[in-house]
Amino acid sequence: MATTKLSTQEFLDELNRNLKEHPGYEEWMQFVPPPEGVTPDTVEGFERAGPEPRHSLYDLVALKVGEAFEIFPK
Repeated sequence: MATTKLSTQEFLDELNRNLKEHPGYEEWMQFVPPPEGVTPDTVEGFERAGPEPRHSLYDLVALKVGEAFEIFPK
């Protein structure tokens, strides 16, 4: 199955849109770009903001969006 290709910003926007639409969403949750010069430690290449960056909802949303979209160009 082909995936839709998005720019890095579009992919980030899609992550955050899906996160906010999930019933488990908390106001403090957000995907953010990594600081300049820092290699992200997540598969999708974005950092997880807030007091609980390892919250399982981040993984769930990242998996869903990662299956539907691809960042282009890489």
